Amino acid sequence: MSSKNEHHRSICELLASLPPKYPVSDFVADGVTENVEFFITLDSRTRLAYFSGVGGSLVIVECRKISSIEFPGA
Repeated sequence: MSSKNEHHRSICELLASLPPKYPVSDFVADGVTENVEFFITLDSRTRLAYFSGVGGSLVIVECRKISSIEFPGA
């Protein structure tokens, strides 16, 4: 069984591997679901993940706080 640290590291690694403008439906961070349109980038130094929110807003979250991500068509 993986530890919580490994889970968060794997989510950060997943985000680091995605290209800019990769479609994402939503993610859950700290128990709150955030609807988004696509992933923008991950700042590897600060671990901040940037997403385009519905309507063009900018959503920024620390990748270690993300517990799940949903991709369209998945």
